[in-house]
Amino acid sequence: MDSLETLLRRGAEWDLQELVHEANARLPRYLPQEFGSQRVREEVTPRLVRHYTSLGMLDEPLRAGREARYTVRHLLQLLVLRRLLAEGHGASALGDLARRKSDAELLAMLEGGVDFTARETPALNYLAELRRQYTRSPLVAYDAPPPPPPPLLRWHRFEIAPGLELHVREDFQLPKTTSETEALFQEIRRQLMSVKPRRR
Repeated sequence: MDSLETLLRRGAEWDLQELVHEANARLPRYLPQEFGSQRVREEVTPRLVRHYTSLGMLDEPLRAGREARYTVRHLLQLLVLRRLLAEGHGASALGDLARRKSDAELLAMLEGGVDFTARETPALNYLAELRRQYTRSPLVAYDAPPPPPPPLLRWHRFEIAPGLELHVREDFQLPKTTSETEALFQEIRRQLMSVKPRRR
């Protein structure tokens, strides 16, 4: 099985079923032994991936026609979420944490090189401190190699109309509110209005 670093360098992609298979094959390595409910240890399913995506915990899948495509970033996010849930962090505390992290940070979290703090609350901080005190084998990476540089982000090109193309980088986040959407459309309109048509 290829390492996650190798998959990142290769820019691997899967459909939903393939992503689920890949995640389940790798989960045993990353789930902690001391913590976690049996429910978190159960296999990942397509329905669970869709659920996490609908909650904003995973990036939206890429689209190739009608087919949803998932990248190594989706796999990293999924593995990190399952690990943190198994450690006892609640889904509401995690929120969009996995979406805000870079690929290198997600990889470091899986390998134990990053200390996770959920949305700062006294209760969560207290639980995290207790967990650190009573963990028999803390997740510390000794002499771990530095994380690989983040991969180059890909751009997707869409032809909107003759003479008009839209280029979207894969880490682009869609607006979440009506006002954000309106602001985006206004900026696109402003940019288009600044283009002087070529005279024939």
